[in-house]
Amino acid sequence: MAASCGATFAQSDYKVTFTTDRNDISQIYLCSEEDGSVLDSIECKNGKAILTGKRKLPLIAALTQDKQFRKIITSFILDETPVTISRTENGTEVEGSPLNRKYADVKKNINVFNDKMRALQGEAREAAQKSNGKIPEEEMKRLQEEFSKAQNGQAEVIRKALEEHKENMIPAALIAYYAENIGMDKVEEYLKDYAFSSNDILTDVIQHIEALKRKAVGAMFTDFTMNDMEGTPRKLSDYVGKGNYVLVDFWASWCGPCRAEMPNVKKAYEQFHPKGFEIVGISFDAQKEAWKKATEDMGITWPQLSDLKAWQCEAGAIYAIRGIPATILFGPDGKIVATDLRGEALSKKLAEVYP
Repeated sequence: MAASCGATFAQSDYKVTFTTDRNDISQIYLCSEEDGSVLDSIECKNGKAILTGKRKLPLIAALTQDKQFRKIITSFILDETPVTISRTENGTEVEGSPLNRKYADVKKNINVFNDKMRALQGEAREAAQKSNGKIPEEEMKRLQEEFSKAQNGQAEVIRKALEEHKENMIPAALIAYYAENIGMDKVEEYLKDYAFSSNDILTDVIQHIEALKRKAVGAMFTDFTMNDMEGTPRKLSDYVGKGNYVLVDFWASWCGPCRAEMPNVKKAYEQFHPKGFEIVGISFDAQKEAWKKATEDMGITWPQLSDLKAWQCEAGAIYAIRGIPATILFGPDGKIVATDLRGEALSKKLAEVYP
């Protein structure tokens, strides 16, 4: 047993040397991208910092200027081979194990297309400013074609890296960053045979895949409990699966597109509620008064629920909501009939189910 435990928790030495010619970097943090923890930190003096210690290796790490991952210098694989990271005005270079060199090359190839897409977005903003917000059709077509080309180029780099590195940690890091670009169906299939599919950096991705399944058309509703505006706990099952069509509308008082969409939702409610149609609003607000005022200002009369956690809304996580407004239409039996019905699409769908 002692030998087994020793093997399980065996730790290895690491060494990370950081150098920079910039004077705005005073503190360096070595963080785990797998669980978000701070592994080590040190003051950067005269453009240099050296971090040493012991950890269970290898792991996907990041060198940052803060504990919250807001100022990431670079990500890399922390292993037994000493790593040297150089940060200059021209960029960041990583030198270390063969695995780190491969990871650095993959990121460099991806960033070529990231830089291209950012440049095209900048061109679009400038063109819009020069044209009073409306980009000329030919210019818009060119920008869209070039942006699509850059997206496809990036996707090909990622696809190739996933195929070439199935036996190491590089795909785990790429999937954590680019899962939605890759496509969740492809990610799920890839993870079935991937050697590091249980790495903690993939936890959010795997949870999101499961949430997407819960939101799929034909799926039975997943229940949750959340307070209404009076602070009374309510279950989704208090409304869904009771023999009526129910629209769950994810929104927030601070969300401009949500408020712009609300007249369409209200129109559908007024037209089809007499036939049994119901709506349950799920607010991504954090301030109860703002939530309450918005419902009053817009004349919302259907039930409203919220845990006042904004983007950390538990119902949003359950149903893979990463942008609002968002809607899920449940049938009389509690199964999902449609998702993301907006504008006239909502009334059109309801007209089909309420002839």
